[in-house]
Amino acid sequence: MIILIIGFVILLLILSQGKIYEKYWYRNLSMNVKFSTKDAFEGDTVGLHEEIANNKFLPLPWVFVKYHISEHLVQQITEQMDGFEEDERVSVHGGLFSVMWYQIVRRRLSFNCGKRGFYRLRMIHITCSNLLHTKNYYNSGESYSELTVFPRILEDYDSLNIIYKNLDALVLSHSLINPDPFEFRGIRDYQPTDPMRDINFKASAIAQNLMVNIYMPTSAKRLEIILNLEPYSLYPDNELYEQGIRLAATLARHYILEDVKIGIYTNGKDVSTGENIRLPGGNSTAHLYSIYQSLARIASLYRAESIAPHLHSREDLAAVYLVISTYHGEDFIEAIETMKARGMTVMTVIPGYRGMDINMSGENVNFWEATEPRGRLG
Repeated sequence: MIILIIGFVILLLILSQGKIYEKYWYRNLSMNVKFSTKDAFEGDTVGLHEEIANNKFLPLPWVFVKYHISEHLVQQITEQMDGFEEDERVSVHGGLFSVMWYQIVRRRLSFNCGKRGFYRLRMIHITCSNLLHTKNYYNSGESYSELTVFPRILEDYDSLNIIYKNLDALVLSHSLINPDPFEFRGIRDYQPTDPMRDINFKASAIAQNLMVNIYMPTSAKRLEIILNLEPYSLYPDNELYEQGIRLAATLARHYILEDVKIGIYTNGKDVSTGENIRLPGGNSTAHLYSIYQSLARIASLYRAESIAPHLHSREDLAAVYLVISTYHGEDFIEAIETMKARGMTVMTVIPGYRGMDINMSGENVNFWEATEPRGRLG
């Protein structure tokens, strides 16, 4: 009889704890996952913070958490939980937690930003089991966190020195020959090559001869970076595009530090809007941050359209145009030559690998071998 009573009590406990967990396991349970920072550069180590809180008397010895994170965030991580630290390979897609009554459990993971991009954490899937692990219960929650990984700055590339040298000469010389309409210097006689807008009609009436205003050379240096990501072959190497993006970020940083106004245009699409990316000229730290953000958000899934129509539409004679393009088809070459024929200052950089066929040459055309420097990890 005693055995039957004990068995009945055990059965009652099993059934009752199952009903209790089924009804109350998710009540006052919260889970949050977030990146430790909003932005980083390729190669940086970033933290991922997990927190699960059980604000009720019912203990949860078996809580499985799952969420999705990009494979480009390298999953060699260090786990630290409840004050104890150990090195091991842990999947950043979640794990097993044991959360007692009125307890908060935190775990900090670290990972390497393997590729530039815009990463989001959204849905968290939670599975819980009762005390005896006889039944599982499921639910999902939202946790908003975003991480922007900027393109890596190419600091170890000696091959960039020739690009800097050529571009420095163009930017400096161009800033000296373009007049600043807000810096008046004087008046002189009209010459046939002078634009009509510079004629000073009041002075001409007094002198009974056409006179024109003279302006000081502009002190503002402007560089417009055009990044072309249209396919250069049927099976293009995506790494060449990534190197082109890194090159654009590196050059933008270099010249903004030199007080050059930098504008950016690319036919690469924004990952959220699906639109081409365009930033007007600027030389502030905030503007450089915007450039990093825009380049990070270029989506590789979209096919870039032809850059030639954009090149044909350029009209600003006061800017130096830097065109970064692995593609160099006939329409592209024609557009570049048209810009030069219209009096624009254009420099072209073609990222590629040693041995690639390049059918474009001439003044201000630079082939850049876009390989990693020795001893540098990709």
